[in-house]
Amino acid sequence: MADNKSYMKSLKAYEKIRDMILIGSKLPGSRLVLSELEEELGIGRGPIREALMRLDRSGLVKNIPYKGAVVEKPPTQKEVLHIYDLRVNIEVKLAVEAMGNLTDADILKLEKLHAIMMEFPKDHYNFDRQFHYLICEASNLPHLCNIAQALLLPVESMLNIYRREEEHCIKFNTEHRAIIDALKSQNSAKVKKTLEVNIKSGLEIIKETYNKMLRIPFE
Repeated sequence: MADNKSYMKSLKAYEKIRDMILIGSKLPGSRLVLSELEEELGIGRGPIREALMRLDRSGLVKNIPYKGAVVEKPPTQKEVLHIYDLRVNIEVKLAVEAMGNLTDADILKLEKLHAIMMEFPKDHYNFDRQFHYLICEASNLPHLCNIAQALLLPVESMLNIYRREEEHCIKFNTEHRAIIDALKSQNSAKVKKTLEVNIKSGLEIIKETYNKMLRIPFE
């Protein structure tokens, strides 16, 4: 029972620190000091240490000897391009596997997430992540699903550092609608196409915002 409580505290700390990084309140290069996190989160140092180790494995945090945990820098241009190639390859496969497993309740969850995103919430990225995770999870291929999630985190932190404009949200929402319709139609070709388009839209947003904010061509 005690072990379960400790695990839940560690998971809570992991999720809270992860979200701090993803929304940009903890910027790349900043130190994650145990005493400060303990005060911010209201969670003990033991679970926070475990959470930081898990974040290190996810690529969002780097534990440096004698310095402690530091928020990792976003991926390089070359890494982003490779990550998106891998994401398309893996997530499309997972979506096709999920197509036959999604229940009416799952489709309803996707519809509800889409409805929330249509309201343009400030944490649009969070519901976007849940949308993709629900589809991946339905594949019943948990190891590949974990790989897909690991690929998503560093890219997602980059998207949220540069912020998502309303026009981008509109585009994502339209694409998510098409994904839901494709899944409901049980048409694997449409599922592949709509998901690939949606994933690559994220890459285009990164390119646009990178060029605009850093004034360096994303090639």
